[in-house]
Amino acid sequence: MAEFILTPESKKDGIYFLSEINNGFENIYLRVRENENRIYSTKELEKLPFASDSNQHKQEWDLRAKSFLRLKEYLRTKKEDLNILDLGCGNSWLCGQLLKVFNFKFYCIDVNLTELKQGRNTFKSERIKFIYADIFNSHIPHATFDIVILNAAVQYFPDIKKLLNRLSNLLNDTGEIHIIDSPFYSRDEVAKAKNRTMDYYQSINFPEMAEYYHHHTLDELLEFNYQILYLPNSTSNRLKRLFSFKNSPFPWIRIIK
Repeated sequence: MAEFILTPESKKDGIYFLSEINNGFENIYLRVRENENRIYSTKELEKLPFASDSNQHKQEWDLRAKSFLRLKEYLRTKKEDLNILDLGCGNSWLCGQLLKVFNFKFYCIDVNLTELKQGRNTFKSERIKFIYADIFNSHIPHATFDIVILNAAVQYFPDIKKLLNRLSNLLNDTGEIHIIDSPFYSRDEVAKAKNRTMDYYQSINFPEMAEYYHHHTLDELLEFNYQILYLPNSTSNRLKRLFSFKNSPFPWIRIIK
């Protein structure tokens, strides 16, 4: 495995910078999140995905907690010295929770400096690094990571094939990419989904956000070695919903190099 060396010269206020700052996306994204009441206090962030009763989005977080617990149990089957990349980490709640359980090294990468700073201020450990980087234009050695996690993030990347090819180069020979809590559509659904997205962002007066939200299909994964570890529309999950057992509406996808 290649060694990922982060130099002191690239570090400022606890964040490593591997790219020039471009806050175009961050500005609109944070305005939308504030409008949706998704800017969380440190106290609430420490709890996520186990949201407090006062959290306006608790029902959504309850479903995301189930996705998190599935992933956590899966990681228990792995070795103890993993290098994990959380790409599109946001405020880094996922690695913050995993940090409590595992002795892994975590690398949280995003182009959202505000949320990276909140994660840095909340989850303090030598085993977690916060990195501002455009994944396509940053020098990261090949074969650096054992596992890459895309947690509710693929929809912010316009070309998923380009993304996965880039991430595959960053994996070691037995590495894995895990996509969780992210929507995928059939070809027939994409046009309607794009219209719903535009209608939603127009309804909250941020139509420009639709330009940053992308709709991917499982067909785009066909050239990769992928497996669906959790399928929301499986027979068993449909039966559970009949008895009001709610679970994530999004698949959990593992891609093996």
